[in-house]
This record gives sequence, structure tokens and C-alpha cells, in this order.
Amino acid sequence: MKRKFGWLLAASLCPGPVFALGLGKLVLDSALNEPLEARIELLSPTREELDSLAIALADSAAFERAGVEREFVLSGLKFELRESEDGPDFIRVYSRDSIREPFLNFLVEINWSKGRLVREYTVLLDPPLYDPGIRAPVATAAAPVRSLPR
Repeated sequence: MKRKFGWLLAASLCPGPVFALGLGKLVLDSALNEPLEARIELLSPTREELDSLAIALADSAAFERAGVEREFVLSGLKFELRESEDGPDFIRVYSRDSIREPFLNFLVEINWSKGRLVREYTVLLDPPLYDPGIRAPVATAAAPVRSLPR
């Protein structure tokens, strides 16, 4: 009897496999002084989770609890679920206006039928790369135009 109870206790304390929705790293596709374009990979989403997913910038209370300042520029961020057949599903993070701040620190809140997740992301926006192999167009002065006498 003791043996069965010990096995039952051990089995109840060992966690089984847990599959839950997760957020991966953020991949940035834009630079400083451009509209923000980035994606966050979704980890292990199920069809049920995707169908009930709501994505938004976290509210002011969540920012305060996390000790993160909620900058005004963050109010322009938009979040959109993108499902893909050939790769992992992801969240598109974008803005319509150019981002002039060199870095953004924000909280993403995701709610679905069986849970809620808040995750902090910090994005460093570098200026667009300068390629010395590409020559800038050379400005040429036009020859002055002479008017002919009538």
C-alpha cells in the first residue's frame, strides 16, 4: 500500500507536458525615421487559440506594474495576427507614422479563450545603413537659359 501511495504522490508532483501559447523574439524590418515594421513569432499556437486571440498594447496599469514608462509614441503601434501556411504564425507590429525615437520599450498583451499573456519588448531602431558602394546622385547645375531678342 505504501508503495502505491508513493508512486501516486510522485506522479501527481511531476508536471506533464504543457503546451501553451507563447511569444518568440521580435524581428525588426524597419529603421529609425521610418514607420515601424516588425513581427513577433507565435510559439505553439493551436487553432482554438488563434481563433480567440486578441492582441493589443498593454494598458497603463500593466505598464505601471512592470515599471515601464508608457511613452506617447507607443499609442501609434498597431498589432495584427498573421497566419501563414508555409511558416510560423506571427504578430505584425507596425505604425503608420515614422518612429523618431531611437528605442521603444513596450508591453504586448495577448488574451485568448484559455489565458492571458503580457510580455515586454525593447526595440533598438538604428538609422538606415549607409552603403559606400552606392553613389549618391550628383547634382548638376543647368546651363543658364538666354532669352533671344524679339
